[in-house]
Amino acid sequence: MEQQIKLYREKKSKSVITLQKNRYSLEQEKEKFIVNMCDFIEPLPFEQLQITGRPKVNFKDVIKSILMMSFNGMSYRRTQSDLKKMCEEGLITYIPPRSTLNDYVNDEDTKRLIEKLIQFSALFFNEDEDTVILDSTWFGQRMYTGGYRKVHDKRSGSLYKVRKLHVACLKNSKVIAYAKATVGTKHDSPFFGEVVNAIVKNGFQIKTLLADSGYLSKDNYALCKELGILNTFIDFKSNVTGKRPKSDLWREKFKLYKENKEIWSQTYRFRVIVEGVFSAIKKKNLNYLRSRKETAQDVELLLKALVYNLTIIGKYS
Repeated sequence: MEQQIKLYREKKSKSVITLQKNRYSLEQEKEKFIVNMCDFIEPLPFEQLQITGRPKVNFKDVIKSILMMSFNGMSYRRTQSDLKKMCEEGLITYIPPRSTLNDYVNDEDTKRLIEKLIQFSALFFNEDEDTVILDSTWFGQRMYTGGYRKVHDKRSGSLYKVRKLHVACLKNSKVIAYAKATVGTKHDSPFFGEVVNAIVKNGFQIKTLLADSGYLSKDNYALCKELGILNTFIDFKSNVTGKRPKSDLWREKFKLYKENKEIWSQTYRFRVIVEGVFSAIKKKNLNYLRSRKETAQDVELLLKALVYNLTIIGKYS
């Protein structure tokens, strides 16, 4: 699969990265999304996952169909016209029934595969990116879950009524390089090592890392130094004293945070970019989930991230 991604990236990199944004991209957003989705999916050698039924289903048709459903707010009825058009144009071989798509959306293998696809979709930008931003956001399990006007507004919306999307986005392209869906009560810091190691393993030459105080840990600073990410800016909490540091990088950044707040803010201010990414996803692809089972909800969350990445790619072509 890595070879197919590499070939496609070489084919598309110039048109995606070097050209200016298409001024008519908004009017042609769906058409460009379908083209980029098919160009991205077609080269991949998917193994056909047998869920139920007699003949095996063409998994590429399934992935394209659920991506179109996510683009349309997970509505199978609203997606029918798009699937019919794609079938007439030969982009899919047939229109999968709703029951088949439900089976795949509720499968853990599909969840793991979409996590990989999100990482692969970001590889088109790895030569021009050296800064990654980590954060997470909540999506309600129902349409009217509650507000979160405050950071910990448990009265308006309990964390047990939401799912959480952990992401790492790239500064320049604003695409998501890593995404993981969990229950709403999961803390951010334990996922730090998994996220950063995966991004570095995927070939990104990361020099700067930005994250809020939810990821604050001396071990996380030590990991960044071990990976060569010396411009690490994980925000410090008000009760941090600076005593007994486990990492030289932690001690250095804490000193900078305390004594040169303006210099700290010059780099850390770019962390707001990830908030714009969350806003774009929630405005375009709903800020709540329509699925009911946990696995399907996680798949729906990850589909939102993948749809967002493919949409961003479409704006540069």
